[in-house]
Amino acid sequence: MNCPYWLLAACMKNRGKMSFLDRLLGLLSAPAYALQRSKLGFLRLHVGTVLLGLFGAAYTAYRGWRYGFAPVHAAWISLCLLGVMLLLWVDRQHYIIFRRELANAFQEVPDLRPEEKLMLRGSGVFEVSQMRRYLVEVPVVFWTTQLAEHIIAARVRAINFLGVGVPSAERGWWYVFLEPRRVLELEPGELCFGLHCRPAVRVLYTSKKGREALYLSCNSPAQLAVLLKELQAKAQAARHAK
Repeated sequence: MNCPYWLLAACMKNRGKMSFLDRLLGLLSAPAYALQRSKLGFLRLHVGTVLLGLFGAAYTAYRGWRYGFAPVHAAWISLCLLGVMLLLWVDRQHYIIFRRELANAFQEVPDLRPEEKLMLRGSGVFEVSQMRRYLVEVPVVFWTTQLAEHIIAARVRAINFLGVGVPSAERGWWYVFLEPRRVLELEPGELCFGLHCRPAVRVLYTSKKGREALYLSCNSPAQLAVLLKELQAKAQAARHAK
């Protein structure tokens, strides 16, 4: 964190706006994440979807080999394999399409008072009762305590019908407790997920598990400015206190 993000005078290299491909991948990430979160019994639905795609491609190839290939066989095999590759790719990207970019400059950015809350969306590893879950673009409440610790609280609504859906054990509040001294880098940018592209910041930090990333997306560039100022100011104060 070498530049004053709270002034929004971005010193990083601008990587530009989201491309059409980025937006398309963001659109695909939402249903892929829904499949990853949901189960049918003990089987994750995204695993079942990958297996179904591979089976469809293999069965179509077998039918083509036995009865003669036609253009429809090649098209169906390509479609099945493309679907599988896209699912595996967005899974590897952790269902996040994020691009760094220059943030808009604001003349004045208000301070966030202790315990004042921001309603955001968060993506990253959340914990409760010694359990960890990777959540994407869930509604979160962000605030900073009197002791300067950032708390990000996510409320998970687990939809489950007849054993199909998100396990009910994941319902409730999940948390990230972020100590400013553990923040390594702040990267403002834009995050695409589903139908929405929102101004966001990627927070790289260290935890007991190692280096991790937390994404916080905002409702407006002005809200992002307040969030960046708060994160940067507390991180700088923690470094100076060492």
